[in-house]
Amino acid sequence: MRRACLAVVLLSVACASAPIRKADQASLVTADGRVQEGCYTCLVEARDTYLRVAVGKARPLLITKLFEVQVLVGLREWELALDPAESFKAAEALIPELLATYPGARYLAIARMIPPDFIGTPRAERDQWSRRNPPEAQVVATKIELAAGAGSSPFRAYLIASLDCLQTFANRRFDEVPSVPAGASTLVKYRIGTCPAVQPMVIEQVMAEVPAFVEAELMRARVPQLRITRAYTTELRAALTATFERFPRSPAVTYGLGALNQIQGDCKAALIHYEDTIAIKPLHEEAAMQRVICLGHIGQFVPAIEGATRIIERRYHNIADAYYWRAWSQYQRRDLPAARTDIDLARSMSFNVRVLILGGMIKYDQGFLDLAETDLTDAIKLDPGNEQCIARWYYGLVGFSRERWADTADRFANASACYRAAANRSRKDLEAMKTADVDEVFRASQIAGFEAAIKEDTDQEEASYLNTANCHARAGDVDKAREWLAKIPPSSIHALIAAELRKQIGGAPQGAGRRRAPWV
Repeated sequence: MRRACLAVVLLSVACASAPIRKADQASLVTADGRVQEGCYTCLVEARDTYLRVAVGKARPLLITKLFEVQVLVGLREWELALDPAESFKAAEALIPELLATYPGARYLAIARMIPPDFIGTPRAERDQWSRRNPPEAQVVATKIELAAGAGSSPFRAYLIASLDCLQTFANRRFDEVPSVPAGASTLVKYRIGTCPAVQPMVIEQVMAEVPAFVEAELMRARVPQLRITRAYTTELRAALTATFERFPRSPAVTYGLGALNQIQGDCKAALIHYEDTIAIKPLHEEAAMQRVICLGHIGQFVPAIEGATRIIERRYHNIADAYYWRAWSQYQRRDLPAARTDIDLARSMSFNVRVLILGGMIKYDQGFLDLAETDLTDAIKLDPGNEQCIARWYYGLVGFSRERWADTADRFANASACYRAAANRSRKDLEAMKTADVDEVFRASQIAGFEAAIKEDTDQEEASYLNTANCHARAGDVDKAREWLAKIPPSSIHALIAAELRKQIGGAPQGAGRRRAPWV
C-alpha cells in the first residue's frame, strides 16, 4: 500500500516537471499544422505559438521549429516585397541556441540569397541580386546539400524551391517549371507553384486546401489572360482587394491595384495606388512611369512633367519613356522648345513609331518641315499595319505647307483610308464589346472609348477628304476635287466648308499658287 502511494507521488512529480504542459501540446500540434498549411497568417500564428510555449525546459525542444518558422515568415515577406529584416534578425538571434549539428547559419544565409518579388521591387534593387547571383553549379550543389540536411523536410523543400527563383531572377527563364512531388505540403506546393513562373493549377490546389492563403490569390491574379472577361476582372479585383487588406504595405499588391485600375480606364484610382507604391518604394521605376502616364491622360500636365523629370534625374532604366512623356505633356501645353528638346533625346535613345510621330508633330508646329518630314516618313515605314493615322495626317500637313499639291493630295487620300479603316475596326470592336463577357465597368469604359474613337476617326477621315479635294483644286484638277468633296456627307462637321469650296472652285481651278491653311 505504501508502495502504491509512493508511485502516485512520483508520477505527479514527473508530470509537474514535464518540459511541455499538456495544455500546450494541443496548441503545438495546431501550430505544426499551420506551418504545413503555409499561408502567411498560418506561419505567423505558428510562430507566435512557438514563442509562447518555448520557455524554460520546453525551449530546447522547440528552438528548431521556432528558427525555421522565423525564416519562413521572412521569406514570405520578401516574396511580397515586404522588408524581412526583422524576421531574419529574429532567426539569427536563435542560432546560438540551436544544436551544433543543425546548420542554422547556413540555412539563414541561403534564405538571404533568395530575391524579393519581381514586380514589387524596383529594378535598381533587382539588379543587385542579379549581380551577385551564384553560378548554377553552386545552386545545384546547395540543393543537394539541403536535400540531405538536418531539420524538417518541408522547411528544406521550401528553400530548395526558392533557389529556383534565384536562377530565374537573373535569367528570366520561365519555360522550365518544377513539378510538385507527391505528398508535398501546401507550404511547399505554394512555393513551387509561384516560382519560377505561376502555375495556375497548383495555385488553385493551394487555395482549395487553405482558403486563408490570400497571397496565393495575388499570384493567381498574375496569370496572363488573352481576354479580359467579366469573371477575370471580378476575380482579379477581389484577389487584389483581399490581398491589400492583409498586406497594405506590399508594393507588389499596391502596384497590381494601380495596373488593374489603369487597364480599366480609371487613372484617378490608379494614381492612388501608384503613389502608395512610390511611398513604400521611392525608387519604383514602373510605378513612377505609370503615374506620369496617368497624370498626362487626365490633363495634369504640370505634375506629369515634374514626375518625368524625377525619373530623368534619377537615371531610371525607363528614362527614354520619361523623355517621351515629358515631351508629350509639354506639347499639350504648347511649350514647343521644351517638347522638342525632350523628343530629340527620346529619339536618340529609342527609335520607335510613337517617338517619331510626336517628333514630327512638334517639328511641323515649329516650322522645321525637313526634319518633320524625316520623322514622319520613318514613322510610316515602321507602321506596316497602316494604323498610325496621325503620322499620315501630319505627313499631309507638311506637304501642304510646301504647296506640293498633287503629292499632298495623295498623302491626304492615304490618311483618309487609314482613318476609315481605324473607324471600322472600332465599330467592329464596339459591337463585340456590347455582348462580350466582361466586367460592366470595363465594358462601359471600353464602349465610351470606342464611340469617341469612331467619332474622332470619322471626323478626321472627312477632313482628309476635304484636304484632298482642296489640294486637287489647287493643282488645277477640279474634277478630282469635286469627286472627293462628294465623299463628305451633309451631316459632317466639314459640310459647310466643303460647300464653300464647291462655290469657290466653280468650273475652274481654285487659287493655284496661293498658300492657305489646310481645311480642318
